[in-house]
Amino acid sequence: MKYALVNGNVAWSQGTTQLTRGKSADDDHPLVLERPDLFSDEVPDAELSSAPVVERATAAPGEKRTVSRKPTAGKPASGKPAGGKGDDGAKGGSGE
Repeated sequence: MKYALVNGNVAWSQGTTQLTRGKSADDDHPLVLERPDLFSDEVPDAELSSAPVVERATAAPGEKRTVSRKPTAGKPASGKPAGGKGDDGAKGGSGE
């Protein structure tokens, strides 16, 4: 049994193969026979790694989250359209 020494894609006569460090291959595998420099007889040491940090998209029960949204283009933060006459017609004027 041979073990890969590298991580990545390896070009050889049969195309390209992705190797991961420590991945095992039989001694008579064509890639091992063609590229012995990429493999070792020794079993690699286990690599310790922490679990990836995953951001939660939803709040846990009882958890409060504050979100401040950016105003969209053309609308000020007040929510009223920019420019224009506002509420002049709603004041009960005669409009004449």
